Amino acid sequence: MKALFFGSIGTIVETSRLQYDAFHAAFAQHHLDWHWDLPTYQEMLKISGGAKRISTFADKRNEQVDATAVHATKTSWFLEKLQSDDIKPLSYVGVGLKAAQEHGIKTGFVSTTEKATVRIIAQKLVAEGHPDFDIMTHGGLGLPGKPEPDAYIHAFETLGIEAQNAIVIEDNVDGVAAAKTTGARVVGVPGAFAQQTDLRAADTTVASGSDIDWARLLG
Repeated sequence: MKALFFGSIGTIVETSRLQYDAFHAAFAQHHLDWHWDLPTYQEMLKISGGAKRISTFADKRNEQVDATAVHATKTSWFLEKLQSDDIKPLSYVGVGLKAAQEHGIKTGFVSTTEKATVRIIAQKLVAEGHPDFDIMTHGGLGLPGKPEPDAYIHAFETLGIEAQNAIVIEDNVDGVAAAKTTGARVVGVPGAFAQQTDLRAADTTVASGSDIDWARLLG
């Protein structure tokens, strides 16, 4: 293998509860009488991108909502909390990055979320002594969101590798679909509010990142 990619912010930092609270804080600020119970939120997590989740839910309720504005509020609240030192990268990520470095494998963070979010999460890894990613993508690049494969294609082309030589870690249905479309090998790692079966389209799924055998995966 020539590259290891983490494809969503949730594959690096466990933010399930924080994201959940951020959505509800935004709903309240925009005077939306919405509440996502856990089953509803788990369904929303199958959709990649917060604004898309909001617009999809509004459509189901036949409501006109400025999803972009609501999501911007959600993101602002989320970013403030995300910067807390209490929120740290998942331990398996550091293990994977170290293994990639030992194997001479390039690494990437292939997200289509906001640049500020991507940067904060990447900086948390650097603060723990890990090298920065060889490539990072974010919403500011103007690439279509997942399940469109453009972010991955951009990353592969930038690093000069074939998709078949890449391993991708993803935590949501759209992310898995985007990576699979390119021909990359995908490992599904569900977040705290997701189910392993949701990611069955991946080549391999694990109950948690700590179950990944990096030596076998990258060897």
